[in-house]
Amino acid sequence: MLFKRLLPYAVIYFTVQLVLRLSLLTRSWLNIDFEPSAIVLVLVKGLWFDLVATGFVLIPIALYLLFLPARKYGATADRITDKILRFVFAYIVLFGFIAEHLFWSEFTTRFNFIAVDYLVYTQEVIGNIVESYPLYWLLTAIGIAALVVSWISLRLFPHASGVPQPTFSKRSAQFAGLLAVCGVFYAASNIEQAQIKGNAEASEVATNGLYNLFYAFWHNEISYDRFYAIDPEKDVIKTARNLLLEKDGETFTHNDGKDLTRLVKKTGAEKHKNVMLVVMESMSANYMGAFGNTSGLTPNLDRLSREGIAFTNTYATGTRTVRGLEAVTLSIPPTPGQSIIRRPDNENLFSLGFVFKDRGYDTKFIYGGYGYFDNMNTFFAGNGFDIVDRTNMNKEEMDFANIWGICDEDMFNRAIKEADQSFASGKPFLHLVMTTSNHRPYTYPEGRIDIASGSNRLGGVKYADYSVGKLIEDAKTKPWFKDTIFIFVADHTAGAGGKAELNPEKYHIPMIFYAPQHIKPQHFGAIASQIDLPTILLGMLNFSYYSKFYGEDLLHDSDEIGHAFISNFQKVALIKSDELTVLAPKRKIDQFTWPAVQMKKIGGNENKREAVAYYQSASWWREEFKRIPTVVK
Repeated sequence: MLFKRLLPYAVIYFTVQLVLRLSLLTRSWLNIDFEPSAIVLVLVKGLWFDLVATGFVLIPIALYLLFLPARKYGATADRITDKILRFVFAYIVLFGFIAEHLFWSEFTTRFNFIAVDYLVYTQEVIGNIVESYPLYWLLTAIGIAALVVSWISLRLFPHASGVPQPTFSKRSAQFAGLLAVCGVFYAASNIEQAQIKGNAEASEVATNGLYNLFYAFWHNEISYDRFYAIDPEKDVIKTARNLLLEKDGETFTHNDGKDLTRLVKKTGAEKHKNVMLVVMESMSANYMGAFGNTSGLTPNLDRLSREGIAFTNTYATGTRTVRGLEAVTLSIPPTPGQSIIRRPDNENLFSLGFVFKDRGYDTKFIYGGYGYFDNMNTFFAGNGFDIVDRTNMNKEEMDFANIWGICDEDMFNRAIKEADQSFASGKPFLHLVMTTSNHRPYTYPEGRIDIASGSNRLGGVKYADYSVGKLIEDAKTKPWFKDTIFIFVADHTAGAGGKAELNPEKYHIPMIFYAPQHIKPQHFGAIASQIDLPTILLGMLNFSYYSKFYGEDLLHDSDEIGHAFISNFQKVALIKSDELTVLAPKRKIDQFTWPAVQMKKIGGNENKREAVAYYQSASWWREEFKRIPTVVK
């Protein structure tokens, strides 16, 4: 009886998931190799994950049937309740259908760890949806569709007449059987089963969004030693020491153990210049004219790249803002799982903030949104920065705002105000400024650029660039401008999806150092990473300091061969020369040549050993990356 009553709900869920998968296949037509075998794999694997998820979505309905008194089975109240439940169930499943399509538009993946984070930060996420989409029309359309689906379901699976009255013990046994089946199916499943060799996007289509959501919830932090390729600790330490020691003026402070602290010794006095480090939301390199874009979206960044030092071959460490902020603050490779910013025990780490704070700098993290999002305020406050976010700003400072924060112009105005205050106090400053306008819903003050507010990503890019130009022009009127280094770097690109799961081209970002009084124009074409930014900056300022950073001072280490680190949630990679080395769970290591339209597998031991040394040693961050005094006496 229990399973018969659950059948209509199972059919609704299965049907909607099949349509969802077919529609995502259609959307991914250009990125997926549609050989018959690939389509069959997507559908068969998808059927399996849908089957695993179905048992769990039926549990709430089964609970209703379990506790429904036997005499009420088939009664009028039961029939009405069943109709309501079918409508509500259909509405929720169809809502998930739309939500997955919207999520796919943003990230080109099914629900994953990002969706888990978004469930925590409901205010920003719901606000973003309201401002980006015709939400009320969508909800109404879903309601109409749910009515149709539930009506069809009632026609196909009508209420039976003369329903027997099952005992509670019988229903309990059937409910226990359902739970057992759910447990067996879940134990037999693994997210790796969705993988379709050589096609990351097809693998995403093959899985199930609900399954992914719960999997991500339980796996936000991944143990490196348990799941990834490892070498003996002594070999990792030896390799890491060889990799991290720059040839110009560095020595290790310890000769044994896992401590990788080095003394970076420079000749001459330190240059205590001001630093305004601007981390730009979603500013992919391919939006800039400096990288070949002909749409004229970034005239100001293009000009700064000509007038400053442009690192033209720089790569983001991940696909989320917290990864970019982690990289430029801690200068550490992206460990598997969630960013360190989102993890516990992340205070008092060896950070860029403390290096400058040790020298009497005024250090601030300036953000136009609410910094509780993604744990940013807690992280930065615990690692050498004072916090200035939307809660510190009054109405007069906020000419325009959306759910993510005040517009870039207003935030830069506040950044200039903070710089004025630091200068008036007689302190040099390091201000890390995080922008928000180049983010869906792409809204900003009207009349600034020739693309209407809220139109599309291109408008967000062009307005972000406009704001950068205004920042520089306003800063030029200030007495501190001549002694300030401005740095512009993206947090991540606008999207890293596609056929290749970790394609370096999808992580390509700009990184520009600008200080006309102190920096000669230069284009630096070697491979660079976001984690190189702190060490490049400290070298530019001629700082002598004790360091735990993994980045390289590319402008001063003549022996350095450029390399970079990229990641998604589970896989991490090392880019070196024309080779990409990817580390994945189950201790898998894959290598590819790039750039190429089709990335080809290769074999080699040196870069595998180096990739393992970088990531395995970085996984010791909790025990080995604690703050130490950085000033050399």
